[in-house]
Amino acid sequence: MKRNFTILIILLLTLSAGAQTVYEGWMAGLPDSLEVCRVSVPGTHDSGTSGVRFPMRHYARTQKTDLDGQWDAGIRFFDLRPRLEDGNLLIYHGPADCHITFREALLMLKAKLELNPTEFCIVMTNSAGGGQTAVDMTMDVINSVFPLNMLAKFRADMTVADMRGRVLIIHRDSPSAGKDYPGTVVAGWPGNGSSRQSRMVSSDGNSAVLWAQDFFTDGGRSKTGYLNSKWDKVTALVREFASAPEGVWCINHLSGYTGSGISTNIKRNARTTNARLLEYLGNHKKPIGIVPMDFPQQELIDAIIFLNTFAAD
Repeated sequence: MKRNFTILIILLLTLSAGAQTVYEGWMAGLPDSLEVCRVSVPGTHDSGTSGVRFPMRHYARTQKTDLDGQWDAGIRFFDLRPRLEDGNLLIYHGPADCHITFREALLMLKAKLELNPTEFCIVMTNSAGGGQTAVDMTMDVINSVFPLNMLAKFRADMTVADMRGRVLIIHRDSPSAGKDYPGTVVAGWPGNGSSRQSRMVSSDGNSAVLWAQDFFTDGGRSKTGYLNSKWDKVTALVREFASAPEGVWCINHLSGYTGSGISTNIKRNARTTNARLLEYLGNHKKPIGIVPMDFPQQELIDAIIFLNTFAAD
C-alpha cells in the first residue's frame, strides 16, 4: 500500500508541474487502517470567502478559489462560519457576506464525496452570529443535507476506512443542552493562541485530546514581530505532534492577519508563512495533522499530501 501511495503522489506532483491538477482521489492510496488523526490534511481557513465583494475583499477574503476548486486542488478540511440572517444561515467572515449559504456550501461537499467515495473531508463550523439559535440551526442544516451514512461517528482512533465517503463535523460552538449533534464539539478552543489541553467530544461520549494553534493576530502592533511569533508557534506544534501520544488530534493554523480596517495584510502574510512551511517540510517526514491556510499555493498543498507517504509505512 505504501508503494502504491508513493507512486500516486509522485505522479500527481509530476503532473502538477506547470499545470493545475485535479486531486479528485488522492486519499485512495491511504491505508484503510491508518488513524485519521495521523493523516496530514491540507485545509483552508474561512473556506467560503472567495465570494467576498469589494470593498470588503481586502479585509475578509482569505481564499481565491471556491469550495469546488479547493477540493480539486486537494483540500480536505473546510472552515465554514454560518451567520443567521432573516431565517437563513449565510457564510460570513466577520462582518463580510461571502455570498454563499451554509446549505449551498455543504451541498458542494456532499456532491464531491458522492463522486469520490475513496475520499473524506472534515468540516469545522464556527458561528459568525445569531446566538444559540444559529448554533442549533447549524446542526439541523447539517442533518438535513447529509444522510446518516455520510456523517462520520467520531472516535479518537477512527480510521480512514471509517471515514471514506463521509464527512466529519467539528463544531467550535456547543448546541443547546440535550440536542443531539453530528460529529464532535471542541471544548476549550485556544482562541488567539495555542492549547495542548483542548478536547473533542461527541454526543455519545467519545472524546479525544486536541492540540490546536490559532494565533491569528497580535492586534496589528508589529507585522514582522507577529509573523515571527506565529511561525514559532506553528513549528513548535509541528515538532511536538511528530511524537504525540496515540489518539491525539492536531489543528495547526497557518492563517493570521496584521493591520486593521480594510488593510489586514492577509494575502501578504500568507505568502510569508506558507513559503516558510513549504521550505520546512522539505526536511520533515512525520504527520502534521490538519493545517488550515490562507491562499495556499498548489506546491504547499502537494507537500502536505506527500507527508502521508511516510505515515503509510
